[in-house]
Amino acid sequence: MRKILSVPLISLALLVQSVFSYAALAQRISATNQSATSSDVNFDPNRILEDDDIFDLAGMSFERLVQFLNGKGVLGTYRIPDIDGVPKTAAEIIWRVATSYKINPKYLLALLQKEQSLVDDPQPTQKQFDWATGYGICDACAKNDPNLQEFKGFAAQLEWAAKQHREKYLLQILGNGKTRTGQAPGKAMTIDRQIVTPVNNATAMLYSYTPHLHGNLNLWRIWRRWFGLQYPEGTVVVSKGTDKLYLIRNGQKRPFASLAVVQSMVDMDKVLTASETELSIYPEGIEITYPKFSLLRDSKERIWLLTGTGKRLIKTKQTFRKFGFNEDEILDVNDSDLIAYPTEDPITLKTEFPQGIVLRDKITKTYWYVEDHERQLLPNKIFLALYFTGRPVKVVPPNRLAKYKIGETYKLHDGELVRGDLDAAVFVVENGILRPIPNAAVFEEIGWKWKNVIMLPAAILQTYTVGEPWSIERQPQVAINL
Repeated sequence: MRKILSVPLISLALLVQSVFSYAALAQRISATNQSATSSDVNFDPNRILEDDDIFDLAGMSFERLVQFLNGKGVLGTYRIPDIDGVPKTAAEIIWRVATSYKINPKYLLALLQKEQSLVDDPQPTQKQFDWATGYGICDACAKNDPNLQEFKGFAAQLEWAAKQHREKYLLQILGNGKTRTGQAPGKAMTIDRQIVTPVNNATAMLYSYTPHLHGNLNLWRIWRRWFGLQYPEGTVVVSKGTDKLYLIRNGQKRPFASLAVVQSMVDMDKVLTASETELSIYPEGIEITYPKFSLLRDSKERIWLLTGTGKRLIKTKQTFRKFGFNEDEILDVNDSDLIAYPTEDPITLKTEFPQGIVLRDKITKTYWYVEDHERQLLPNKIFLALYFTGRPVKVVPPNRLAKYKIGETYKLHDGELVRGDLDAAVFVVENGILRPIPNAAVFEEIGWKWKNVIMLPAAILQTYTVGEPWSIERQPQVAINL
């Protein structure tokens, strides 16, 4: 049906002149358009959004929708008659349309922004409200055309746009394999002189609604900015509908080579699920190939032990034998495989417990994690279940413990969800800091599970610094290449 370009800073000529790959096109856009970002090179014109991004009604709760609009422009307070003549808030109209047509409220918000900048605009015009989703109009259409008046108005625009996606585009694809204008998953087509092959229903529908690269690039940018969820450092996420798992670290998503590698490092019950669109906010980092405590041999015949945070060189063969490492477990690897692991202190004959051990004081009954010559107090027995399941605990006398210097108290790992026993407030741990989760809507939108919230004595939580509340709209950190 359409389309008026929504971001006029990129000329049409720039789009139609390109005969190169879209990666090259995105680089040219970035160089000439002040609104473009370097992350545009991650845009895949064959996969703009996932099907759930359009049709998952559970993508955003009504409470979260209200909060979202209240934090943007005038739609938080906007009130107008719905199609039945009953005055409602913008949030109520959006929610009514979303529930009627089983449309993701996030998609309706992104559509309103793409078409008329209506969500962010602090002073929108009546024209922006009248043609809020761009339904029924085109470059050559006169907005005073009598045939268009039934589509005019904020509520009508949302109603018709949702109907178009659910009852026309989707049914056309399911019934005939393509939309009325010929867009279909797996079918190559030319968009602005670029060959595009939609990989899913959502992308085919988006090109049916807006047959331009530019308009869909703008939608993709909006989605990433608003709904490309930011996850705490150390979070493990699985891509919805796939078996791809990633570790979020230093502003990147680092893929795991196998499920066994993941299981060696994290509790699988705490893995979150996200769509490819949500994860597109993160550039892909170096693959995590080997499980924790793997023994790896490089080109210089040096043997390294992988820890949870890096790699440690085993200095000599005598050291190797002292700790009972098994020659049969050594894997020969390329030096490039080791680059992603920071180098930590080497393992020598003087090292004790290079893989760590939990010791219990025979008299005080306290638990300590000991590695090398340092011991860390486990402040609560729950730490045993969290981080040392299946590992033996050795009971020793106080004089044995006294030989190890006392380090800082053992800390909660990044991504952990905690609350105090005297307060209902829930925090997520990131870089050793407690970040308050502002409300249940944010908690559930991230995909956290209430059963994974750990209750600890308030006295323990008081030893941590409390940081800024967690925001799901926070922009990603600058990627650090390891």
